[in-house]
Amino acid sequence: MSKYPEMEVVFSKSGGWNWDEARVVMKQVMEQGIDFDLVFGYNDVMAREAQKVKDSYHTGEKAYFLGVDGLSGNQGGLQAVIDGQLDATFYYPTGGANAIQIAHQILNKLPFQRENILETIVIDSTNAEVLKVQTDQVELLQQKIEAQVSILDVQVSKYQTQRLILIFTIALLLLIVVLVFLILNAFQNKKEANKQLEAKNTEIEKQNLAIKKQRDQLVEVTQKLEEATQTKLRFFTNISHEFRTPLTLITGPLENLMQSKSFTPEQQRQFELMHRNSLRLLRLVSQLMDFRKLENKQMKLITSEQDLIAFLKEKIDSFRNLAEKKNIDFQLITETQHQPIWIDQDKLDKVFFNLLSNAFKFTPNEGRILIVVSQPKPTINQLYLNEIDIEIRDSGEGIDEKHVNRIFDRFFQAEKSHNFKGTGLGLSLSKEFIELHRGKIRVESQVGKGTTFTITLPLGNAHLLPEQITDVQASPTPIEEEAASPDHNWETAVKSEPASKENRPVILIVEDVADVREYVRSCLGDAYQIIEAADGMQGLKVATEEEPDLIISDIMMPKMNGLEMTKQIKTDLKTCHIPIILLTAKTSMEQKLEGLEEGADSYITKPFNRQHLVIRVRKLLEHRHKIREHYKDNLDFKADDEQLNRLDKKFLNKLIALVEDNKKNEDLSVEKLSEQLGISRVHLYRKIKKLTDMSVSEFVVSIKLKHSLELLRNSGLSISEIAYEVGFSSPSYFTKCFKNQFNRSPSAYRKKA
Repeated sequence: MSKYPEMEVVFSKSGGWNWDEARVVMKQVMEQGIDFDLVFGYNDVMAREAQKVKDSYHTGEKAYFLGVDGLSGNQGGLQAVIDGQLDATFYYPTGGANAIQIAHQILNKLPFQRENILETIVIDSTNAEVLKVQTDQVELLQQKIEAQVSILDVQVSKYQTQRLILIFTIALLLLIVVLVFLILNAFQNKKEANKQLEAKNTEIEKQNLAIKKQRDQLVEVTQKLEEATQTKLRFFTNISHEFRTPLTLITGPLENLMQSKSFTPEQQRQFELMHRNSLRLLRLVSQLMDFRKLENKQMKLITSEQDLIAFLKEKIDSFRNLAEKKNIDFQLITETQHQPIWIDQDKLDKVFFNLLSNAFKFTPNEGRILIVVSQPKPTINQLYLNEIDIEIRDSGEGIDEKHVNRIFDRFFQAEKSHNFKGTGLGLSLSKEFIELHRGKIRVESQVGKGTTFTITLPLGNAHLLPEQITDVQASPTPIEEEAASPDHNWETAVKSEPASKENRPVILIVEDVADVREYVRSCLGDAYQIIEAADGMQGLKVATEEEPDLIISDIMMPKMNGLEMTKQIKTDLKTCHIPIILLTAKTSMEQKLEGLEEGADSYITKPFNRQHLVIRVRKLLEHRHKIREHYKDNLDFKADDEQLNRLDKKFLNKLIALVEDNKKNEDLSVEKLSEQLGISRVHLYRKIKKLTDMSVSEFVVSIKLKHSLELLRNSGLSISEIAYEVGFSSPSYFTKCFKNQFNRSPSAYRKKA
């Protein structure tokens, strides 16, 4: 503009390139009253806003407004010129590529042209419409070009995708061709292989048929052998079971002969030899029966809490005489004097008897046998071991090293070894019994130095099942304790005969073997009245008719066994009070518990000790007599009283209730009571006599007298009134009965009450 001095710039200010600032600047110009003819804005928007501000002042003075850009569109400068909002606008020259090239030349110090004119044009009312049409056409063409470019891009993308698909399809077809070829080749090979396999299968099937036929034959032979073996074992078991009855008839009379003073010392030695070998035969029979139970998995563990030290001392006492005879140092070494442990006494008895018998058998005179009880030492990873060790050490011959690992094998007997004479079952059964206790047994031995057997047993009962725990052995009844004691004089028991033969206790012997019945009769002597029955059915009939004072019965009998007979006797009101001793060849604790469960009062195994049987009979009868004496003086039958069984307590309480309900009835008779109780007059009399040692009339009077005691203490009634109140026919009869019962008159009792 310096080339045109006639034009003057009266005001110039930046509008920030936006229309809002342009309005502010234009307002300043208008308010300052600056005189101007033309306004030039740096873009069309600023020029258009300045025009609007100028028009808002209505000065009436004409001024031109010019902008820059000349953009198309509704808001562009080109449209503003057409609409008359601007007088003209300048088309903005682009020239971007030229500017970048010049900048590159300058930066790289290359020759460049100092002045570069960028072409532009003026857009006013004369050419605005034409330019707009041209611009619209250009934009339309641009849109079409862009649309074609977009379509071309899509087509190119489709082409590339189709090309990849084609390549993949060709590769896949090639792969399929290769696979088809391989499959055909494999099929051909398989066809050839199948032909070979079919030929081999045919041959194998022929061999299988032959093998199957041989296997069936072997199975059949094996089954026959197993059946034969089981038949033999059953035969040996059954015959072993039957051995106990003749052994009873051998050992019993032998014991009697051994206790007799009428034989020479030589004869006594022969009796002892016979007795010792009969007991050995009994042990062999027991081992065979135990073996069968283990084979059939019928051996059960029945444990109770015992004192291990006391248990071992009993075993030592059993071998004390033998130790003194052979002059063997036999000791128990223990760190504690009491050690509670849960064990099956019957099974551990057999274990220690077997081990100690072997130790004494193979330890020479002047030798040494020790039983050592100790707590095993825990390892590094263990704080405490809840178990106990029992060692049996001997200074005997010892066992060859090659045999040590096999001595617990069933039926194993080492050649040329004295240590394994016998059945070969003893140590095997001992191991089985220890393992039933969840324990362990091991052996250490040196030839010429001796052998040590170590038994490890767990303490407590956490390792046991509930059905393996009982307190039957832990707390024997007083009768059992006395009967088991060897210090009782059984001859005194046999000779203690009642003064009158008619008053002797009646004992029923139920046994199918006549010799055993005769032997039991001879054991009991003349102190009792003996009646007999040959089987359980007959025994039940005799017991019901005769109501003996005690029954001795075998278990294994024809028609009805002893357990069934016991059950029926103990569940019959007329006979439930009769004590029963089961006499049987069955020896296991579970069989003993089965007998006691059916109601038996005692259980003695064959062969039995005569002294044991006699004392058991006497103590049971004495026990029943004490019960009668107790209830004769004290007619109080409590529900939790264990001296009477459930049926007897229920019967007596019902009888007492009937008497009390009819206490004022002077005509209350035995017939009426038996009718209301549902039993005969004879059975009622016998029942009351057996339970209380009183007649029915005496029992009724005792109930009435017992009721009178309360009236004498608290009622305030006269003696005569009380006599009639409790059902006596006269005061004098009441006074007489009262004196006989309580050894004083009613009036004397009232004074001291």
